[in-house]
Amino acid sequence: MASSRPRLRVLDFGTVSPLRSQTLWHALGYGETGSAATLSFARPQSPYVCLGLHRNAEELDSVAVDRYQLPVYRRMVGGGPVYLDPDQLFFQISLPVSQVPPRRSQALAELLAPAVRALVRLGVPAVLDEHGEISVDGRKVCGHGAGQIEDTVLVVGNLITGFDHERAAAVLRVSSPATRAEVLRLMRRYVAATPVDPNAWRQAMVEEYAAQLGADTLPGRLDTDEQAAVHRLDALFTSAEWLQGTPRPAKPVRTIKIRAGVWVHEWDHPDACTVLSIADGKVDNVLVEPRGDRTPTPALTSLVGAAVDDARTALSAAATAPLAAALAATQPGQVSA
Repeated sequence: MASSRPRLRVLDFGTVSPLRSQTLWHALGYGETGSAATLSFARPQSPYVCLGLHRNAEELDSVAVDRYQLPVYRRMVGGGPVYLDPDQLFFQISLPVSQVPPRRSQALAELLAPAVRALVRLGVPAVLDEHGEISVDGRKVCGHGAGQIEDTVLVVGNLITGFDHERAAAVLRVSSPATRAEVLRLMRRYVAATPVDPNAWRQAMVEEYAAQLGADTLPGRLDTDEQAAVHRLDALFTSAEWLQGTPRPAKPVRTIKIRAGVWVHEWDHPDACTVLSIADGKVDNVLVEPRGDRTPTPALTSLVGAAVDDARTALSAAATAPLAAALAATQPGQVSA
């Protein structure tokens, strides 16, 4: 007698080209798999950079991208530019939108919980923290993104077995060496590798997602529509028009997300380049590089340690209003940069 339990289709694409490490999981939004959830895995064979759907290509440092010979692709979900390489094993879970809670935070919590349990099974004391990140002692150990393609909700993440903090910071365009140094400092502090056995992790992931969904697992393959979508997306993602995207007006303050709750704000203005970092709900650091013999905006070092709301109030005067607006835009509950 056939089981009436839901099905979890499992796809292991192995090591694939950087392009395919993106187009394969995107293609899963175009299939005809009915009510079956899909869990897939892939590892890029070489490094590259991936840009969020609504972000400007100018956020990348073209000199560093060229120096490291990194391809650049634009994904169909949001978020800032990220550096990806073979030390990151990607996973993707997809479900019909009808089976996912409508509230984004609840949906992410439910769809990431099995990934947390899989790490715990392997001895990693991971938690889904208050910011919605999979972390260990406050350091992100598994990145993730989410979006909807047609009638499918997709959450994609990565097991970070090694992380090149220097390259990840170098590919971001900034106005000041002080900003790059600050980004690198916070990446080292808040993004960590998890050296677990990838095969054991994949097996734990399959078992935990099957248990979460109450599903029977079955190995699968791409259906006809998904295969066609892969080839269509290969062409789209390598087109100059798609990579360029729709240019958006540059904001006065450049904001770089290190992990949820940790931000670097760079305000490049005529008097100085002011760098203000936020971590754990407080101002973590303030740096000011004056321009020539101009009198810069006050160093604002007294704000270090202040709660974000207090800092935003202190910065609300006309002279520093752009920084106040940047802080408001990255408060909890706001759309992340």
